[in-house]
Amino acid sequence: MEPQMRIGIKPLPLTSALVKSDRLLVQTLTKNGYSCVLLAITNPRYRENCKSYFQSFKDSIKEGGFGAVPGELNVPFPRSNEVNIFTGPHTGTTIGMLSPWIELGANDPLINEFSLQVLSNEIAYAQFLGVRKLLLAPPKDLNHLAVFTNSLNSILHKFSDMEISISLPICEDPQTNPTTGELIPIIDPLSTWDMWNTIRIHCNYHRNLTVSLASPKQNIPENVVNRWLLEPIRFYLISSSRFIPNSKGYPVLNKYNQLIIWKIIQKKILDPPVLLLHGVDKESDLIANLRNSTLDDKSSQAYINVDGSKVYLGDLSFLEYLKFLIKSSSSHNQLLPIEEFTLSNLAMANLDPSELRSIKSLQTPLQPLSENLNNATYKVFEQDQAKYECYERAMISSLMDLMNLPRFQHVRNLPNFGATAFNTSSLTVTEKGPESDVQQSFEYLKILVIGPGRGPLIERLFAAIKFLNLDLDKVHITAIEKSPTVMVYLSQRNQDFWNGKVDIINADVRSWAPHVPSQSGFHLIISELLGSFGCNELSPECLYSVEQYCDPDNSIFIPKEYTSFVAPAISPSIYTKLLECNDLSKFHTCYVPLCDEYDTLSSKYSKLWTFQHPLKNGNMKRQAHTTLHCHRKGTIHGLLGFFQAELYNGIIISNCPTGSGPSPHNLVSWLPIFMPLEQPMQLTDDQELAVFVKRDTAPDRVWYEWSLESYIYLALPSETTLSRSSNNSSSAIDQPGRLSMFSSTEQNGTSRSSMQPEEYQVRVRTGTTRIHNTNGMFHSMKL
Repeated sequence: MEPQMRIGIKPLPLTSALVKSDRLLVQTLTKNGYSCVLLAITNPRYRENCKSYFQSFKDSIKEGGFGAVPGELNVPFPRSNEVNIFTGPHTGTTIGMLSPWIELGANDPLINEFSLQVLSNEIAYAQFLGVRKLLLAPPKDLNHLAVFTNSLNSILHKFSDMEISISLPICEDPQTNPTTGELIPIIDPLSTWDMWNTIRIHCNYHRNLTVSLASPKQNIPENVVNRWLLEPIRFYLISSSRFIPNSKGYPVLNKYNQLIIWKIIQKKILDPPVLLLHGVDKESDLIANLRNSTLDDKSSQAYINVDGSKVYLGDLSFLEYLKFLIKSSSSHNQLLPIEEFTLSNLAMANLDPSELRSIKSLQTPLQPLSENLNNATYKVFEQDQAKYECYERAMISSLMDLMNLPRFQHVRNLPNFGATAFNTSSLTVTEKGPESDVQQSFEYLKILVIGPGRGPLIERLFAAIKFLNLDLDKVHITAIEKSPTVMVYLSQRNQDFWNGKVDIINADVRSWAPHVPSQSGFHLIISELLGSFGCNELSPECLYSVEQYCDPDNSIFIPKEYTSFVAPAISPSIYTKLLECNDLSKFHTCYVPLCDEYDTLSSKYSKLWTFQHPLKNGNMKRQAHTTLHCHRKGTIHGLLGFFQAELYNGIIISNCPTGSGPSPHNLVSWLPIFMPLEQPMQLTDDQELAVFVKRDTAPDRVWYEWSLESYIYLALPSETTLSRSSNNSSSAIDQPGRLSMFSSTEQNGTSRSSMQPEEYQVRVRTGTTRIHNTNGMFHSMKL
């Protein structure tokens, strides 16, 4: 899939001044191959005019002997000689840069109001021009970040159709030790992300607030890049100073900057940011060498004639190199197979970016029991060859174990039976006297396929039978499919490809009962009912209903068991979509994140519960309270649910995040499930998270409930802890390995100095959420 990346340029202010005409400058640069041009909305004349007005205002206040009243400020609107952009067709490819000299975060109300009015004037003018995307400089004073965000928030609501992108470094630049010259490690690699996160939260995840990132000078941790990839990146700024000359003297990027760009291209393919070059028209050693070395070949040098003089617009080698990086992206894949599969299918759907950012792009998990799948959905899932290969291996393994039983010796076509295909030994059997003797009774091997869809499992079953060279006349295959819409297709395949060997029944397996002897006493039961969370497509309920019709001595289920897992997740895009609905019930519904970026905040995922088949009883309720550790700061927007299933005899399929993706690696059928939080939970570094998840049932439905708590551990001296304990402090919790309020020297008569440690850990709760989806009032799976 060819990435649709755009490359823009930010000319130097001097270049813009020399060219004089913004229309000529933009049109010339776009003809040279750039997609868009970043220009300052106003010029230094407007800055001086505003500063002069501000000084006059302050002087008049002093002369009158009154305090400055911000409401009396009235900053002049820019005049024609104070702006850089004028109306014309070129404004469609122009990005506006807001004045960096203003102080939106000033704690002085007068300076703050002055800055706010300057910014409003510039945005109003850009709005008139039709320039909808604007770049804003980062806050100058982090001590007053709340003032900055308050001003920004008012601007976002005042100009609701304008997008404002805050320019930030992707990571703090490492400092150099002045004595040794060595680089000092960055203390907090996520500090700039943390600043952005604070701004975004204060502005309540406003849809028109985005971020623009500057490429790093040095290599940065991968987790920092991955965190930024979750965010709405509008521009990725690449300075000419980030380039180095290759062996031929042409500009190239270091490997780590190449990898970042490839990740951005591939991860953001549905809504790609603009790669924005700057500094290519200024004097530097690299650019000077390029100009000198290409004197005979003027094609890479961009100039524009202005009043008989040539104005240098930069060397096009930088642009050509970025185009090369974009084209070579597919040869340097940064995506897992499931990511590539999902993004490719979405890209082929040609969804508009506005649709991708809306609630319409959120998909609730499939409910095959209550809704019939369409043909297109079946075709998408059938592309997962890894899944069906695992199923086929499990079928071969289970059939071999069954064939090793005396009662099924007659099903083998000896001597060609594939006894060496797998080493299997997982089936425990108890044969009872002469009734198991093959010579005294003839018995079919009975196989049941539940929910065959369009038949891929049946295809694999026939392949397994052929591989083992079994006598198909001694095998009876039954398939139960609920959906009447797919029955025509299944029946046609049975006639054309399976020689009518499959007894296909159109019924709901939960209410189905056999009508003839061949439809009971099943030895192998194969199903494809697993959901993103394992049990969320109601596999336990469906399989339990047919267990009564299985052979009581020798029956194998594929899958044999499946376990649900959970991990805390960050996903700003999902939270933004849900927030815009103005409907709190949306936060109590499970989703499958198709086009939304997400990541886990814990280093591991935690086991919740397991379903095994055959089930020991009909209790389908489950609940689990588990603990996870989060080592890096972040915002928890919800929980990601995963599953791991053992099909048979150690053959595993799983969508759990293992670092290298699902298992097997190229499994693409199951994205995780996402359970959102109504109120996001903020985490600092090294916090503990307690997660509670419940699977509850009623006669007609099944649902999940979830809640979270966060904790930190404090180290306290023993004297402090004892004092707090004696005062019934709620912070000191009676836990194994920690001080109990009943552990005192008076109780055991032992000297505290000889028995008590010098320091204790106290577990302190720092956050908690409500219980989501109580009693399934907002979301449930129908039975």
